[in-house]
Amino acid sequence: MKFKHFLIIGICLSGISLKAQINPALNGNWLGAIVLDPTEKGMDVPFNMSISSIKGKPSTINIRSAADKIVVKEIERQGDSIFFKMPVFVSEVTFKVKGDSLVGRYYPKGKGKGVSYKFYALKNVTDRFPWFKETPKVNVTGRWKYIVNPNTSNADSLVAEFKQQGAKFTGSILDPTGDMRFLEGKIAGNKFYMSGFDGGRASIFTAEVTTDGRIINGRMMTSPAYKPTWIAIKDENAKIAESKDLIKVKSGIKNFKFSVKDLNGKTFTSDDPSLKGKVLVVQASGSWCPNCLDETKLYQSLYEKYHNKGLEIVSLMFEENDLESSKYRIQRFVSQTGAKYNFYYAGPRSKKNKEEVLYPFEGVVAFPTTVFIDKKGEIRTVHTGFSGPGTGSHYTELVKEVTAIIEELIKE
Repeated sequence: MKFKHFLIIGICLSGISLKAQINPALNGNWLGAIVLDPTEKGMDVPFNMSISSIKGKPSTINIRSAADKIVVKEIERQGDSIFFKMPVFVSEVTFKVKGDSLVGRYYPKGKGKGVSYKFYALKNVTDRFPWFKETPKVNVTGRWKYIVNPNTSNADSLVAEFKQQGAKFTGSILDPTGDMRFLEGKIAGNKFYMSGFDGGRASIFTAEVTTDGRIINGRMMTSPAYKPTWIAIKDENAKIAESKDLIKVKSGIKNFKFSVKDLNGKTFTSDDPSLKGKVLVVQASGSWCPNCLDETKLYQSLYEKYHNKGLEIVSLMFEENDLESSKYRIQRFVSQTGAKYNFYYAGPRSKKNKEEVLYPFEGVVAFPTTVFIDKKGEIRTVHTGFSGPGTGSHYTELVKEVTAIIEELIKE
């Protein structure tokens, strides 16, 4: 498979010294792309975006993947360059205009921090994969057993669900530790192409679909370091492992004692008087985590509904190595999500620190993980991972489950 036309344009643009001024031609639809690894042909990450500008200066940028619509408002012009920040996360994109194209860089951790990847975009292109024109010969609608790294010692079985109309389809990949959020793709002949971009993660999937209900030769990439192979088998009964089978409270432990810092550096502990006699939800989270974003939006709605009935929610944020370098990230996450409950710095997101802070639990402790504590201060249950709104009915069921737990604890 080849992203022939796209790659030629991208390669040509990268060698041009750009001196173009910002112009009204920014208005309209664009097909953006992030090049995670220039050595991997056909694995750029495309996404749909539109720009609204006033007097040549962008006022809003709308980015879409399936049902997910992200409105970008933090946009600045510096000379002949424009840069924008993705909502919630600290990721940024900078670009310059060259006729009907944009070219620049994508910074997952913010400009000047960590790695960056090439970004480019084409004007007036709404097809997510326009270089593939063949009429679809297969339909991927339904549920699939999705196997990562098949025939290896680290193979993992997940679930994928797709809904196809014509050549286009939307998708979701469910993982016990957290879904891949909103995905969108295209079928050309028997070729499968799918991508997603939300500012926290960029992902691309390619494969071939057989007529006997299999997807083969799958390739996936979310970074230069993560490029697993995959296959899928049509299976309407496919399921992911349940949280109760992945994580448990260690034998003999009834309470969850923690000591964290607020954003001013003041210590906050599980023995704080504000928590006494309350139903407590403790969220192990991170500003860098897309699934944590989905969970936080849900918990904010539950907080609004049940706080006056005795519910408290505390979020333990696992971030950078110190509070000072983590403070802005946490503040941005809280501000952008509109969450009204309390967020605290729990230390770096290293395996060692996670195990120390979340010491009562064994098994798979993913981000996010949620601990439900009753009015007596005892752990009642724990849930790891999160199936967000991109998973449709799975998200609906999870909302019902979490709501039922909270209501039961409040009634006691």
